[in-house]
Amino acid sequence: MRFEEGQVAVVTGAASGIGRALAAALVARGLRVVLADVEERPLAETAAALGDRTLPVVTDVADPAQVDRLAATALDRFGRVDLLVNNAGVGGGGGPAWTIPVDDWNWVWSVNVGGVVNGIRAFVPHMVEARRGHVVNIASLSGLTSPPFMAPYNATKHAVVTLSETLSAELGHLAPGVGVTVACPGMVRTRILEADRNRPAGLAERPEQPAWLVEGLNAVFAEQMRLAIEPEQAAETILVAVAEGRLHVLTHPETVAHVEGRVNALLAGLRA
Repeated sequence: MRFEEGQVAVVTGAASGIGRALAAALVARGLRVVLADVEERPLAETAAALGDRTLPVVTDVADPAQVDRLAATALDRFGRVDLLVNNAGVGGGGGPAWTIPVDDWNWVWSVNVGGVVNGIRAFVPHMVEARRGHVVNIASLSGLTSPPFMAPYNATKHAVVTLSETLSAELGHLAPGVGVTVACPGMVRTRILEADRNRPAGLAERPEQPAWLVEGLNAVFAEQMRLAIEPEQAAETILVAVAEGRLHVLTHPETVAHVEGRVNALLAGLRA
């Protein structure tokens, strides 16, 4: 996809992190950007900071009706959508898979996968009809690997990767002018570890995890965050991949080794 003056992008999860950085980079490239986020005040602050080329729309991507309204708002205002960035996501509770409450499985799935599905359903028909456009789905390195004690997050991000690959194959047959990119970032300096700030009220309380596990996970995440890249760097890497028409993109080139390790183990097991 070539970025051109007058194009319109929709970015979910746009009030912070990679979403905000992508929105800023798109505005800098001359695009008009519809900003969607569930957090009203940070969304308004982001729109004010990025200027009059943006339109904020409070949206819970887990709700299909709200995403339909987002699409209708964007099309009514601008008459087109050239780029959809499905970025909104949550981390959810950590711990052994069998200890995580059903409520948390459902919440993480509804945002991380449901949000992408809702975005595809609401926006891709317009792109297919226009015979142009691009969809960016933000997955994670955890969508290509399987680190322990992150089962809901890993499962949803693997789902986003295969959903993106499937969508790309389908569009290749039915609408070759519409592209797909799935980004699999490593650790980026965002608020993903604070995702519980948006955990819906009324969900079941999480069981207390052993102190050694909590301390260990906190230490691992703290070290990873210390080495994390800035959202602006991740955003530029993703937009270069979009401009080049690439399906897959990592934000941390060195993490290819982690993916190779998983693929090699998979192949070794299948060939045994």
